[in-house]
Amino acid sequence: MLKLVLKIIIFFSLLIFFEGINYSQCYYKNKVFKSKERFEYVVTYKLGFITINAGYVTFSVDCIIINNIPYYKYESTGSSNPSYDWIFKVRENYVAYSHCNPLIPVYYKRNSIEGSYFAKEEYKFIHNKNKVYSIIHNSNKKLTYDTITLHKCGYDLLTAIYAFRNISFDSLKENQIIPITVIIDNKWENLYVRFLRKEQIKVKEKEYSTYHLKVKVVEGTIFKGGEAADVYVLTNNQRIPIYVEAEILVGKVILYFQNYYSP
Repeated sequence: MLKLVLKIIIFFSLLIFFEGINYSQCYYKNKVFKSKERFEYVVTYKLGFITINAGYVTFSVDCIIINNIPYYKYESTGSSNPSYDWIFKVRENYVAYSHCNPLIPVYYKRNSIEGSYFAKEEYKFIHNKNKVYSIIHNSNKKLTYDTITLHKCGYDLLTAIYAFRNISFDSLKENQIIPITVIIDNKWENLYVRFLRKEQIKVKEKEYSTYHLKVKVVEGTIFKGGEAADVYVLTNNQRIPIYVEAEILVGKVILYFQNYYSP
């Protein structure tokens, strides 16, 4: 079950990023996050009255120079609590690079260990050729090299979370649909986010001003499908997802914001 929890939290933490489908608006200029910032979450799983402190997820970003060109390097790590490793060990690592201004995706890599299952994904975004070169290898699929067409408004999952923080949520109307396109499992998925309203919420006895959003997900072995997740994003200049609650086939997973570090 820890496998499901951490995969869902990574997924929902990264989903909400993209407003509109005009090509000129696809890649946002960063006005929100800073190099070397880091934020952390605690993951819990709920089944009826049972609550499991399943693990944690962290996100960090840094500015680096490659061949005299500045890039943002993003990294996310998810892990089961060590005390649960004997039941089901989870280690997730995601790395991505994008141009700094605007945030155009360049490279994405995933390495995962989930019990006896492993998964590796790698995408190189070649914009002048309109191609994505991918490498996929997991417990169920032999090492595969592929080339797919680059979606003009598409992001990798990790660059997406930093792009979405630059959306002007105040300009959205209640129930407005925000279409999103992400590359997942070597194919482009067209999903959406629905903006509901500004809302005050209490998380661990602390009040926050947030934007409340609903997320549409693809039905599968984990998700029920439809608008199965509630996401609350801080209304301040940091625009960090503060709380996520997602329905799965057997219960719920909850993401609690824990810490934020900035230079």
